[in-house]
Amino acid sequence: MNTREYYELFRYLMQEYCLFPEDIVFVEDIADWCREQGIPETDREMPLKLISKDASGCRMLIREYISDEVMNERINAFRIRSQLKTAAVDRADLLNSDKKKLAYLFLSEYAASLPDIKDELLADNWAFEELERLGFFKK
Repeated sequence: MNTREYYELFRYLMQEYCLFPEDIVFVEDIADWCREQGIPETDREMPLKLISKDASGCRMLIREYISDEVMNERINAFRIRSQLKTAAVDRADLLNSDKKKLAYLFLSEYAASLPDIKDELLADNWAFEELERLGFFKK
């Protein structure tokens, strides 16, 4: 998936969370970009990464191309973690479009920067609540 095609989605999400749209950075490989900047990152397939720019804000690094395999791995990881909360409902099934999947990835990455979010499960829950609040699941 070419993530540049979803620039407007990312711009909207950046503005919703008081981040500047000009701080969206599309890169070929996040791990390589981070290495060049002296930032540790070992996940060679990382789709998005929020990094501190300086005292005035953050940048959202977005991998220019996310393979279906990587997208499915990330959503399946969410599926497994969400079953810890409840096995009755598979919340991952609600991520039924590329737009929703990318919004989830963005929000879970953003959530990891929040002081009250201590693990991936909390980040998932926060991201999913935000997807609902922002109307991603309205019919």
